Amino acid sequence: MGRAFQVFRALVLVGGLVAFGFLVHRLGWSGITRVLGETGLWFVVVAAIDVGSALCDGAAIHRLARVHGPLPYRRAVAAQLGGVAINRLTPGNALGEPIKVSIIVEHVPRDGAVSAIMMFDVAATCIAVLVIVIGVPLTLFVADLPPRLALIAWIGAGMLLAFGIALVLLVRRGVLGTSIRMLARLRLISAERAAAWTTATRVIDTNIADLGKPRSRVAFAFLFGSRALHWAGTVVLLHASGLPLTAPLVIGMLSVGLLVQWASQIVPLGLGLADGGNYLLYAALGAPAAAGLDFSMVNRARTCVIAGIGLTVLAITSYVDRRRRAAQE
Repeated sequence: MGRAFQVFRALVLVGGLVAFGFLVHRLGWSGITRVLGETGLWFVVVAAIDVGSALCDGAAIHRLARVHGPLPYRRAVAAQLGGVAINRLTPGNALGEPIKVSIIVEHVPRDGAVSAIMMFDVAATCIAVLVIVIGVPLTLFVADLPPRLALIAWIGAGMLLAFGIALVLLVRRGVLGTSIRMLARLRLISAERAAAWTTATRVIDTNIADLGKPRSRVAFAFLFGSRALHWAGTVVLLHASGLPLTAPLVIGMLSVGLLVQWASQIVPLGLGLADGGNYLLYAALGAPAAAGLDFSMVNRARTCVIAGIGLTVLAITSYVDRRRRAAQE
C-alpha cells in the first residue's frame, strides 16, 4: 500500500506541475507584473493570510488524526498544503484529498487517515454551505440583484442546503456503507463484493460518525479560524484592488462569490466561469463590471502563490519519504 501511495503521489505531482505551468502561462508575465503593481505589499499580506489559513486547516487535520496515531503537526500541515495545491489546479476540487491521505498514512493507520480526511472534508463543506445559505439572503437584502441572477442564487443556495442536510444524514448512517449499498442496489457490484467492502470500511464509517462529538469540536474551531482568515484575505484583495468595501460587495463576494468559485471548479482551472461569473456579479453589486475581471486575475495570482507553495511542500515531502523508505530497505 505504501508503494502504491508513493507512485500515485508522484504521478499527481507531475500533473500538478503541468497544470501550474499552464496557469502561470495563462496569467502571463504582464499579468503578474500588473497584479503586483496594483496590489503592492497587500499581495504579500494575502499570501501570509493564506498560509495562516493552511496552518489552521493543518491543526484541524492533526486534531482529527492524532487519536489514531502519533501524527506530527508539521506532517498535517504538509498534507493540507499539498492537497490544496492539487485541488486548486485540477477540476472537481477533490484529487488533493487522496494526496492528503498518502502523506498522513505514513504515521497513522490507513483507516484512521481516511477517516480524518473525510471528517475534515465534511466539516469544511458544512461550514461553507452554512456561510452561503446565510449570505445569499443577506446579499439579496442589501443589494438589488437582477431577477435572473437572484433566482440563480436562490436555486444554488437551496441546492446546497439540501446537499448539506443530506450529507449530515449520510454521515450518521455511514457514508461508505450507504454508498456501497446503493451500488449494490443498482447492480453495479455483486452482493458478495458489497458485503466484503462494507466489512472493510465499517471502521471508517464508525470514525466519521463521531464528527460533531466533543473530541472533534476543537477541529471545528480551527476550521472556522481557517475560513475566517480566507475571508479576510478576500477582503484584503478587494481593498488592494481599489474597490470600496461596501456591505453588498463584501457580503456578496463571501457568499454568492463562493458559489461562483465552486461552479468554476467543475472545469479545468475554472478560467472562463470565474471571469464571466465575477463580471456579472460585480456589476450586480454596484461595482464596475470590469473590476470583476481584475479581481479574477488577482485571485488567479493568489492561486499561483498558494499552489506554488503547496507543490514545493509536496515535492519535498515525497523526496523525504522516498529517502526514508530507501534507508529502511
